[in-house]
Amino acid sequence: MLRHATTKTRWTTAVLDFLAPTAFGYRLGSSKVQSQPSATKSSKRHNTERLAEFPVSVRAQNPAILCQNIKQRISLLGQPGTAAVSDPDISFFDEKVVELRLALKAGDIARVGELWSQLEDRKLLRLLGPELRGFSERAALLYSKDNSNADERKVIEGIAITAACEGAVNALTTCMITHIKRGDSQAALHLYRYFLVCSSNQITSEPLPSSQEGVEDANGLALDFQGDQLSNQPNSPLVLAAIAAHALEDSFEGALKTMLDNPVRISQPTQKEFTASFDDFSFRTKVQSYVWRLGIARLVSRHHSLNIHITNLSNSQDLSQVQKLYRAIIDGLDGSEPYLAAHDSQKSSQRPIVIHEINWAAFLTGFLRCHRRDLAENLWNDMLKYGIQPGVITWTALLDGFDSMGEADAASTGWDNMISQGIRPGILTYRAIISTLFNARRPEDAIEKFAMFKRELTNNSLPDTGDALPVYNTVLHGLLNNGRPGDADALLQNLRQKGPKPDIISYNTLLRHHGRRGEFRAVSVLLERLREDGLTGDTFTFSTVLSALLKVGRTDAIDIILSLMKKQNVEPNVAVFSAIIDHQLREPSEQGLRTAMELLQKMETNPDAQPNDVTYTGVLASLHRHVWPNTALAEECRRYVLKRMKERNIRFNRVTYHILIKACLENPEPEGLQGALGYYREMANWNTPMNYDTWYVLLYGLISREEWAVADEMVEDLLRYIKPVGALESLVGRIQRRTTWRMKLGPKIYV
Repeated sequence: MLRHATTKTRWTTAVLDFLAPTAFGYRLGSSKVQSQPSATKSSKRHNTERLAEFPVSVRAQNPAILCQNIKQRISLLGQPGTAAVSDPDISFFDEKVVELRLALKAGDIARVGELWSQLEDRKLLRLLGPELRGFSERAALLYSKDNSNADERKVIEGIAITAACEGAVNALTTCMITHIKRGDSQAALHLYRYFLVCSSNQITSEPLPSSQEGVEDANGLALDFQGDQLSNQPNSPLVLAAIAAHALEDSFEGALKTMLDNPVRISQPTQKEFTASFDDFSFRTKVQSYVWRLGIARLVSRHHSLNIHITNLSNSQDLSQVQKLYRAIIDGLDGSEPYLAAHDSQKSSQRPIVIHEINWAAFLTGFLRCHRRDLAENLWNDMLKYGIQPGVITWTALLDGFDSMGEADAASTGWDNMISQGIRPGILTYRAIISTLFNARRPEDAIEKFAMFKRELTNNSLPDTGDALPVYNTVLHGLLNNGRPGDADALLQNLRQKGPKPDIISYNTLLRHHGRRGEFRAVSVLLERLREDGLTGDTFTFSTVLSALLKVGRTDAIDIILSLMKKQNVEPNVAVFSAIIDHQLREPSEQGLRTAMELLQKMETNPDAQPNDVTYTGVLASLHRHVWPNTALAEECRRYVLKRMKERNIRFNRVTYHILIKACLENPEPEGLQGALGYYREMANWNTPMNYDTWYVLLYGLISREEWAVADEMVEDLLRYIKPVGALESLVGRIQRRTTWRMKLGPKIYV
């Protein structure tokens, strides 16, 4: 059908007794606290075999942990209702906590329940704070033993529920897993539902720190196909346990309802840790299949997040991930157990999520941006197959796709066919076709379409009533790119007089054009008009004007910009300075580099705009990313930045290394590869933890540079430490397949 569409037609201070002796009796051996690496790597397998000795921090030989414990206790005592705790209650609490710990070590569940009830009756459980996690997990270890009776299990379940409501979910997860292993899915689901009731009736305080704080999403940066902004919530293991219980009953519908009622993101490490609790491989595979499909369902139910993810993937030309996501959605429509609906008439309890037209449109544009017209045609046919008639949203996406491909003729034909099918173009549709024609150097045709747009806008005959200014800004940009600055200036004046009123984007478009040509008189006129229209410049405005001043030889350019910012009541803070520096370094010019370094030095002498790690990292990344005409100057600047970071005690962390490695690998010269490998070795030498993001950045960059020999060595290093999953696994597979292919060819590969 796509072929036909483009073919001509139509947020009290006190110290508890148990803490004071050790906290204040501790003798600091050093004024500096240095973290010591653990001798062994802790297991991520879900278990509760760690002894819940209380308090853990009293035994710690690290003053930082002691200080953290004191802060947590003060914070607890500062909560509403806690400051009123009497001295007798604190003494009672200290006594019972010691007894509770002993009872747990002895496995005396009855005594544990009795002590727990006493603390609960006097409303003292909240004083446990983060230690609640250790108590509950030790209790859950007793729960999983076969010799526990129903009454004992009930006691432990109560403790686990209380802990879960405070954010410590491991104990309750263990209880649910125990029921699932015994084949009692309903008991597991009963615990989950009881948790939901209790947590909804509770006034929640700040969640307890996770026992797995610092664990990264195994999918890594851009590896999680969901790609949305929903955080990995603390109760995701409970949702996962409920999903497993439904899987035991072969009820995907029940699992789907559970996910949609509590749409948390279940990370790969959480999933791997959970499924490792089961010995039955087929059940583990089944749960993994459920989680995959539920992840797709959750994403599709969040239409805006899905669109952003598709756009990000296509912008980075990650076609394989776009296809994988599209196939998963098609499987959700007509697979063996469909759970998605193509339109409202198909919606049911089994298929509660409808795929919106904007999502089909996002895939359409994505395929075209990846230059896969065949996949776009298949999608168009799929829409018709499922009874979805392409509307203006889809046609607009088609035109946007052709714009990215530079296919103006196909866009024009598509426009004619859209009109012939009775689809009335909207504001964004006009913007798409006008942009396509201007970018194809067909200004007359673009102006003709713009005239049609203005007539329909004047007659109120457009199908939508959104802001029309994006179309005018597109025309401004197109006129300038096609050598018609006079027409662009006239259009701006018309907008100022008749509307819609120009915005900062309108002015920045013209400022950029005249600034690049060193036409400072025109820049000055535009700045005055901008002030008359009550607009305030942004970082792009100031950076553009700065470049224009430099181009005309003004040595006081930076002082002029600072004065201009002051006149417009724009505070030159760290963010503003950093953004302008970044803008100056986007192109590898010696003048831009010298200006950026001068701005950086002005920041260093400004007490209100001191550069931070983000500022310095951004400068370093730009120095590595580009091939600079004056390499000696670039190297001098790099050494200066590193020296200033050391003097300011700004240290590289894992994220810093990721940014710098990525920037180095984007530099096509051999020095780029050497820089990336240098930072990789530095991470190893400084024992900086490497996670999935680290390996993804390295392998993706090496593949992009076609550095296959180095990639082979990196894969060998990677496999010594982790087992790749998700998109990282795909990158490893791609490298290994190429190595196998080269080995098979042997000497022939050089022929």
